[in-house]
Amino acid sequence: MTLSLRRFEEIDLALLDQWSHAVGAHKYMQKITPLNYSSPEDLKNWGKDFVWFAITINEEAIGGVWVDRRRPGDTLGILGILIGRPDILGKGIGRRSITIAMQEAARILGITSVRLTVRQANERAIRAYRSVGFRVSGEGSTSLADGTQVPFYRMVTDVTDFAEAI
Repeated sequence: MTLSLRRFEEIDLALLDQWSHAVGAHKYMQKITPLNYSSPEDLKNWGKDFVWFAITINEEAIGGVWVDRRRPGDTLGILGILIGRPDILGKGIGRRSITIAMQEAARILGITSVRLTVRQANERAIRAYRSVGFRVSGEGSTSLADGTQVPFYRMVTDVTDFAEAI
């Protein structure tokens, strides 16, 4: 199994819903794209506001991973990942993809630290994030449209800490 990342392209957008439904992403993700993405036109900001990669296995796109920032010039990145094939979860693909994406975000965007939020019930993701150097830095809860409260952790890592954990 050959894992690689390539720049996310407009053609990959059609796969987002398919990936999301395949793994039930609505249960644990509020957004399946970078914060700074709202339409295909925003892909022109790749390398300025965010880096977004298609995760490929044997050249087949199976998900996406991104790091973006809230404001231009921020050195704090926000990480997101979606792997859309349930049959390959738990095989280290997320950890390896995060590794590469973080290295590229540091190089391209000048990111020095990265933060993410993860639902407390998403134990697999929490284990994966911890295994690559993230640590819990806070917690809270958010309300879904139906009023359900969902507890989450905020996790953070420094890029240098992350590189040492690899």
